[in-house]
Amino acid sequence: MSLFALHVGLTVAWSTGLARDDLESMLFAQGWAWGYDPEQPPLYNWLEMALFELTGPSLAGAILLRWGIIGVGLLALYDAVRRIAGGDAALAAGAVAGMAGTALFGFEGARHFTHTTLLLTTTALVLWTAVRVVERPSAAGYLAVGGALALALLSKYTMAVFALGLLAGALADPATRARLWDRRVLMAGVVPLLALPGHLLWRLGQDVSLSDRVATITDTGADPGAGAAFLGLLSDVVADPLAAMAPPLVLMAVLVPWWRPRGAPTDGPRWDRVLTVYVLIAMALTLAIVLASGGDRLRYHYLMPAAMVLPAIPLLWTRARGLAVAPWRRRSLGWALAALAVLVSLATVIDRVWIEPRHCDRCLALLPAERAADVVEQAGFTDGTIVAATLDWGANLRPAFPEVRMIARHYPDWRPPRPPGDGACLILLSRAETEALRAGALDTAPIRATLARMLDATPPADWLDRAETRDLPLTRAPDRTVPFGFVLLPDGLGSCR
Repeated sequence: MSLFALHVGLTVAWSTGLARDDLESMLFAQGWAWGYDPEQPPLYNWLEMALFELTGPSLAGAILLRWGIIGVGLLALYDAVRRIAGGDAALAAGAVAGMAGTALFGFEGARHFTHTTLLLTTTALVLWTAVRVVERPSAAGYLAVGGALALALLSKYTMAVFALGLLAGALADPATRARLWDRRVLMAGVVPLLALPGHLLWRLGQDVSLSDRVATITDTGADPGAGAAFLGLLSDVVADPLAAMAPPLVLMAVLVPWWRPRGAPTDGPRWDRVLTVYVLIAMALTLAIVLASGGDRLRYHYLMPAAMVLPAIPLLWTRARGLAVAPWRRRSLGWALAALAVLVSLATVIDRVWIEPRHCDRCLALLPAERAADVVEQAGFTDGTIVAATLDWGANLRPAFPEVRMIARHYPDWRPPRPPGDGACLILLSRAETEALRAGALDTAPIRATLARMLDATPPADWLDRAETRDLPLTRAPDRTVPFGFVLLPDGLGSCR
């Protein structure tokens, strides 16, 4: 809990700009809809929309929402493993500390993700509710499993793969398999049947199919050949998650006496077997889907829901086999796993405080959002519509202008539910466009064409003559600046007003 509080406090106190995935969520949190982005389900956007309805859009709200979701996931995973381990709180704490003691979860996973973060938490909730049903089956318990599954499916489309993996894992042990043959398991489908149709109907109306999207994100554009593609994907799907979780797994391999003869086994389901099958099936299905789509790569975070249970598996295996672990080994392993989590947290502090201000490229967390808002306000913008290029500046301006309508050239077909008003039109330029404008090398034709299609009006020929540019110093690094450029049209332009 202390390390969790450290991460939250550091992120809130040190950030002046939104994280990468929070940019998109800030744009979409302008109204309620069954869907926002064909690539992602809407649950995260609904949660942020609900929060902003109460508090208004804010950087702190976006940060606390993400970290609140992480906190719920940690508690759910901890209690699930504790129940599996017969109430062994130390074993559960070791499993969670092992996960947090990796760069994948303790550094990358804690900084950037929104939908993936929600997927991890809802997957932990599915596991937690499933464990409770296995402990004590009831109609309410099966409904809870269905509710958690519905939340997970509304978090990220890839949950379908992990749901099938969990189902296969449950079939691998007699005790968990028996719960699947219980007639009350049909109640687990009630909540998904009620919660999913609205979004699914919206998704069916989109132009981009999920199979096309999978092909887009898994294809590098090269043609490595079938054999090389398979080997590369095998590395991405199997080797990379194992390598990412290597620090806690290596510690367990060294300190847990796995070589000793089997002792008196513990009673109850073999959850180590269930989770092992879950991981293997999730990897196999992912590999098959990517190969079938013609892809040859997989991004590192797509298998995080499988990787997060890897530290728990050897600990549960040791308990299930009844291996006698000397007290000094348990203490040493506990302290070592805790030290890993502390080291990753300290590395995060060092990176955020010293390394990032000096060497960051996009520098999202250090963008001077308040200074940018002051600049456009001094130029005369207070109400109307913002047209963002990329979301780096646009999404970060929303907290300063909560009643302003925002659209983005990055999402040319998306519109907020609220219709245009009668205010001004603020057209933001990207950093690259601002620098090209200064150098006299900006190609305005693509920008004008996009704006004309989005706004139902073509910008005037001299629109860029009204452009203003600034070099704003980065927060925490005042010796470094970031270009900020915009065009303010006080009388609006088409639907931008």
